[in-house]
Amino acid sequence: MIAVVKAKPLDGAEGTEVRDCPKPVPGPDEVVIRVGATAICGTDKHIYHWDPSIHDSVKPPRIYGHEFCGFVEELGSNAKRAFEGELHPGDYVSAEMHVICGECPQCRTGNGHICSRTKIYGLHEDGAFAEFVKVPASNVIKLPAYVPLRVGAFLDALGNAVHCTQVLDLAGKSVAITGFGPIGAMAAAICEHSGAATVIVTDVSDHQLETARRWAASRNFANLHAFNVRTTEPKEVKRAIDAITDGVGVDAVLEMSGSAAAINFALDAVRMGGFLSLLGLPAGHSVTIENYTRNVIFKGVTLQGVIGRRMYSTWQRMLSLLRSGLDVEWVVQATYDSLSDFHTGVGLFDRHEALKVVFFPEGEEQANKRLGSP
Repeated sequence: MIAVVKAKPLDGAEGTEVRDCPKPVPGPDEVVIRVGATAICGTDKHIYHWDPSIHDSVKPPRIYGHEFCGFVEELGSNAKRAFEGELHPGDYVSAEMHVICGECPQCRTGNGHICSRTKIYGLHEDGAFAEFVKVPASNVIKLPAYVPLRVGAFLDALGNAVHCTQVLDLAGKSVAITGFGPIGAMAAAICEHSGAATVIVTDVSDHQLETARRWAASRNFANLHAFNVRTTEPKEVKRAIDAITDGVGVDAVLEMSGSAAAINFALDAVRMGGFLSLLGLPAGHSVTIENYTRNVIFKGVTLQGVIGRRMYSTWQRMLSLLRSGLDVEWVVQATYDSLSDFHTGVGLFDRHEALKVVFFPEGEEQANKRLGSP
């Protein structure tokens, strides 16, 4: 099979090869899935450039990629028995690529998403930038036909956005999103779909902000406000937010950037007793909080760190949102009918010319035929 391999601990095309690899064989408790569609995520970008943040997680050679959907190809012997009547060859599926131990205190208290022994397929084990991927049968998620392949390709990332937003009721709320990258864009769509009264987007890229405005116009969503916090003084943006929220501040902030400046701006802009959902990762390991006493303690804010997806309530919520009409297919802004175009696709993603880049290892037309789509 053709796969994208982190072959050497080097940056860019020198360290990543698109090459022939053995097709995986399922162990007793595993399933091999024919990859229908797979998407690039920020973590894949870090692997591609061999950023220091992933040196301890990825040991070349490694097939990477962890966002995908596809079709059951082969079930291991135990999986056939355990999932008899539930999983069959040809079934349309995705998978939770965080594989947990099931035994640690977190797993045994319903918090497997923060399992201390998590293995991530695409980092610690071979992933989905391939024609076939092998995963534990217990992690397979059957997908309904109303999930298009282009959306099924990035359910992992959409799950992050759903996890970020499902920790509070968005209906009627004013929400700020700091960073309009792929997950910020999905979060904005969830906010609008869930009845948020106002969505305020901040970013440092005019291109990203214009994408946000075009999306809002396409949805006839008049209550989007977009600000460039690089070209406009944060104090001016804060005054504008105060005017929008009648001086109260926003009810909630979804922090997607990991930028210290954005986190401090969020703490300044959120209302007394407000909520911050924190997903973005900083460039380093530390962030300095300015005026901690005023903006955290005396404000009585709630800070929620978000990792991965709750297993499996986030998946259930995500599929319910899609069934009810949540539209996120617009975040796919580039597609390729072969993994051979991987380097080109990463280049687009690198330059922020596409929120999501999706690859169809055997071509989009063939994948849709397997799905039964016209």
